[in-house]
Amino acid sequence: MEDNYLKKPTFILRLSGEYFQSEIGCLGEQLVQILACIQHETSNFTWFAFDVFGSSNQPSEVLFPKPYSEILSTDELIKKAEEIVQFHSGVFIGIRKGKKIGWDSNILPETEESEGLQHPEAELEIRPFDTSYFEVYGMDINIENKIKSCFM
Repeated sequence: MEDNYLKKPTFILRLSGEYFQSEIGCLGEQLVQILACIQHETSNFTWFAFDVFGSSNQPSEVLFPKPYSEILSTDELIKKAEEIVQFHSGVFIGIRKGKKIGWDSNILPETEESEGLQHPEAELEIRPFDTSYFEVYGMDINIENKIKSCFM
């Protein structure tokens, strides 16, 4: 995806294992913690998952089918994340319900992309990065403050 498709976020946070009392990063339970922290603020989001790969209790392709999966609520995304032991890659994009979303199959979001939100309607994007840390990009300062209050 080219940089001109990226929307400049209001905030960028990087959450590594130290924020979760663990030396290991990108665990499924850590994504669950992030989502649980902002569950109220994202209750009107539909989530889209791309490029998800990880070790899990069932194949990650079953939980997050390719080329992408639409996840109707934060609760549903939490349930899916609970099945992942550790993410190696992934892009989780939160968009307010009711927005018209079209995905161009030639330029789907990828984990190792430049910094920024990979859809013009995106409010939040969470990327587990190389088993090291989660990158969180967002447009809502209230979500940033909530994450900071939970982890920093």
